[in-house]
Amino acid sequence: MMDFYEGQDALFQQLNSVVDIEKMPLQEAAGHILAVPIEAKYDSPPFDNSAMDGFAICGLDCDSWHIVGTVAAGDTTTYALQPGEAMRIFTGAGIPQRTDAVVMQENVSVCGHTLTVTTGEPIQGDHIRRGGEELSQGQVILSPGILMTPASIGLAASQGVEEILCFKPLRVTVFTTGDELVSQNRLLHQHQIFDSNRPMLMAMLRHYKFFEIIDGGTLPDNLEVITANMIEAAQNSHAIVVSGGASVGDRDLVRPALEKLGSIAQWQLAIKPGKPFGWGSIGSCQVMLLPGNPVASFVTFTLLGLPALQIMAGRHVFEALPECSQARAGFSINPNRQKRREFLRGSLFFTPEGPKVIPLKKQGSHMLSSCVAASVLIDIPPQTDIHEGQWVSIYPL
Repeated sequence: MMDFYEGQDALFQQLNSVVDIEKMPLQEAAGHILAVPIEAKYDSPPFDNSAMDGFAICGLDCDSWHIVGTVAAGDTTTYALQPGEAMRIFTGAGIPQRTDAVVMQENVSVCGHTLTVTTGEPIQGDHIRRGGEELSQGQVILSPGILMTPASIGLAASQGVEEILCFKPLRVTVFTTGDELVSQNRLLHQHQIFDSNRPMLMAMLRHYKFFEIIDGGTLPDNLEVITANMIEAAQNSHAIVVSGGASVGDRDLVRPALEKLGSIAQWQLAIKPGKPFGWGSIGSCQVMLLPGNPVASFVTFTLLGLPALQIMAGRHVFEALPECSQARAGFSINPNRQKRREFLRGSLFFTPEGPKVIPLKKQGSHMLSSCVAASVLIDIPPQTDIHEGQWVSIYPL
């Protein structure tokens, strides 16, 4: 079996964007993925301007300055100072020619038209934003594959951009399999359970605007039915996600169906929960095989399936990678005899020594309540002892 990080790399490296491009108004682009780079049309700032409300002065060695006027933000008049002169200036206003510094209004005294500095000494260039210090005309300010956030929309708007090119949504069909599964609008009989995986997985996809979700429903443990539905989904989708039926039991029929219709690139990873996770393809349609146990399905889709689909939707691989950070272990595992990398559901809390994590008590792969209670997944390497206080990798949920 392949380790989680080897499998993650193998999965991500064989993927690329498979969707077309569309033009959309900038104000509607939040949550979509940029397809074509955006370049700066203008230097930013476009001109030297004041970073503070205060006074623009000419001559750093003067004991006082004569105030000759006022310049406000948006004032289009060009001003020039002579040695010993000052102008009242407001934040964002263009800097008069021959200005040496801007002095904060809190640090000066004004008597009539005479300005004196009461706190500190003016320094060349103080509180002046130089034209082009942030961005230069022609510079790429937003790269393809990034998610359009409010900040990136604001940056594009600051350059006068009205429309941008984004990737169209990726069409994803979601199935669950199992004779024991019942939809929420059906009567639950003995030895049956409600289907939780499909609503959960579709909810995880709905968090993003760049997915078009197709509800494939719950499929019975019947090879012909599974095969027929996967054929139809492959014709109408960019990707298929199937939860359940991916293991090695006699009733696990998704893997045989995929082998019959296409190919399996990888199956089974050395992770817990989630060993049956795998992927393959039917023609140009990518297929994700998820475990049937709810927690295993949640963990593998969070760390592997969902990032992979984001790459297919056009997102840059480094943006699609699940967020990872570090915290100190508030627990010990000694000895650790687990041969697979384990992802424990845990709680993150903060102490004077830094962030700490502790695993929740209920770690069964069928216990979905632990995913609700958890704030992180704790990465426990195989056969590696964990000592309280050591740094461990965590994945925020």
